[in-house]
Amino acid sequence: MSGAKKKNFQIEAFKHRVVVDPKYAEKTWKILEHAIHEIYNHNASGLSFEELYRNAYNMVLHKFGEKLYSGLVSTMTSHLEEIAKSIEAAQGSMFLEELNRKWTEHNKALQMIRDILMYMDRTFIPSTHKTPIQTRLRDTLLELVQHERTGDVINRGLMRNTTKMLMDLGPKVYEENFEKPFLEVSVDFYRVESQQYIEHCDCADYLKKAEKRLNEEIERVSHYLDVKSEAENN
Repeated sequence: MSGAKKKNFQIEAFKHRVVVDPKYAEKTWKILEHAIHEIYNHNASGLSFEELYRNAYNMVLHKFGEKLYSGLVSTMTSHLEEIAKSIEAAQGSMFLEELNRKWTEHNKALQMIRDILMYMDRTFIPSTHKTPIQTRLRDTLLELVQHERTGDVINRGLMRNTTKMLMDLGPKVYEENFEKPFLEVSVDFYRVESQQYIEHCDCADYLKKAEKRLNEEIERVSHYLDVKSEAENN
């Protein structure tokens, strides 16, 4: 038997041996499940990503993609629920800090999981799945904007990281959960303020105050809003 034929025979034999093992899928998934837990628990340094990729690849190859995908959803949902509890428990100004920290950690974990499940991602999953954004996040961001407009100092870097998180989830997520509400409250805020200026300021003073506010909004866009908000806000 030639070398090439022998190699092909070994490959086919391996495929057959894997498929007929009734416990193959469960055993392989347990290996991958353990790896995902380790990644989320910050213990990924001891993992062999090449071996994990090969296990995930073989599961999809041998028609166990549904088991792999459903197991992934269940495992990640469990971790995300724990993350959500940690964020929900954060009080006051710590809410955005905890959200930002957990989002950064989740992104790192997700990148490693994607590396392992790259073949499944390319061949088994037809579309992406987005994480919903809670109302509390929107209200907190708008409250901080309001504080800044009335003279308070806020953490603009944290604001920027949070709005970037929304953009990373997709333009529609950013628009629906922050940009549109931001523009609505902006209109209301400046409608009230402009009426106060009209009642108490002369024309020259009104123009100075309006220019000051315009410059503040331009600066706000450059610091923590998506750049396309500038044209809409103006």
